[in-house]
Amino acid sequence: MAATHQDAPEGKTPRRSRWTDPDPEAVATKVEALNALTNRQLGAELAAFIAADDADRDKVTAYALRSPQLAQKARRLIADLAKQPDKYLLPPANESANARSRRLAQFRARADHEAQLLFVVVAGLVARRGHLLPEPSPRSRARRRLADELPERFLELVREEEAADAERAAERRSQRDAAQASGNR
Repeated sequence: MAATHQDAPEGKTPRRSRWTDPDPEAVATKVEALNALTNRQLGAELAAFIAADDADRDKVTAYALRSPQLAQKARRLIADLAKQPDKYLLPPANESANARSRRLAQFRARADHEAQLLFVVVAGLVARRGHLLPEPSPRSRARRRLADELPERFLELVREEEAADAERAAERRSQRDAAQASGNR
């Protein structure tokens, strides 16, 4: 939750933040309404929320979708939204192929951002019980398992990659220096 006010840099007069939390009763009512929907209906609501511009997004809906009661359900629906956005979004009339691909790319990026937010919300709920959620990426989980099962090999690979990065950086630096030296002549 956002703080209701901030101290001024000098600490003399408090400066009010422009951020205001929505009414908790309105959020609770919205949570109940969204919780009563079927998965398809909630998916359509979630898609409409994600497709809306940031300025047009309803804070009450944002708080409700990210609430402990709905976060897990919304998180499961996000994957389907990103894979099949046309299932939930109505295409505008006379939309060109380029406009459609831009709209869907923007929708997928926003869906990914919302998925990250929901992951953090759910991870926080799980952390309150004293556990950690596994990382969402199979590659990240595989990396962690490799580090746990074969720590010597993992450290060897890390050192090789660090050396390769340093070598590439040195190569880029020498190319840049050579280009600057030839440009100064």
